[in-house]
Amino acid sequence: MRTQLANWWKAVFAYPQKTLSLVTEDYDAYWRQKRGTEPALSLWQRERADMVVEFLKGRNESSFTIADIGCGDGVLLGHILKSFPNARAVGYDSSSVAHELARKAGIHETKFLDLRSDVDLIAVEPADYILLLETLEHIPEADKVLTAAVGKAKKGVFISFPNSGFFTYRLRLMFGKFPAQWIRMPNEHIRFWTLGDLKWWLNALGFKGISIRTYQGMPFLKHIFPGLFAAGLMAFIPGRNG
Repeated sequence: MRTQLANWWKAVFAYPQKTLSLVTEDYDAYWRQKRGTEPALSLWQRERADMVVEFLKGRNESSFTIADIGCGDGVLLGHILKSFPNARAVGYDSSSVAHELARKAGIHETKFLDLRSDVDLIAVEPADYILLLETLEHIPEADKVLTAAVGKAKKGVFISFPNSGFFTYRLRLMFGKFPAQWIRMPNEHIRFWTLGDLKWWLNALGFKGISIRTYQGMPFLKHIFPGLFAAGLMAFIPGRNG
């Protein structure tokens, strides 16, 4: 708990970096150097994966296709597959190094996809379920990408991103600093949602039958006031077959 309190203090008063580099970072180098050759699930990734598993088990799923858009090293999707050995998974990413790591993590197939140029997901094949976890906040055309994903998903789409209404972000604004959802450069996240924004946004896009969950954040209080004390947002949007 002491470590968590220290992290929250930094989130309110500090900046992720003291200096900024204008050198364009190589995406392949990121996966090669930052995640290593044996990447592991973070606590946030594990909780997201477990929520997906819980949801799918609640639907009595066993044999299905699942696509992870922006799969990265594939460890999250690989964790999901451990609970569904008869499922078939495809990972989409723009990094060749990420493809190698994803296949090592147990992903059956990987394909190239650059969301900056293919917002209509033309390169994405239809699947029962599609994951867009910690992806939409990085792209300006998040609305088009999500709409395209729902059109490609037979049963539904899972999305997740940080809760910009989390108490550390609110306090940071109160003390005169914009919320910092980045590690190396401030342009890492370009779209932002609070819990209220998420509900409005999905309704404004015309989606029905949505399920929303929150996770991480302040113990106990995150269940009472999720918009303020839950750090992460996750939603399921039914696909064309529900």
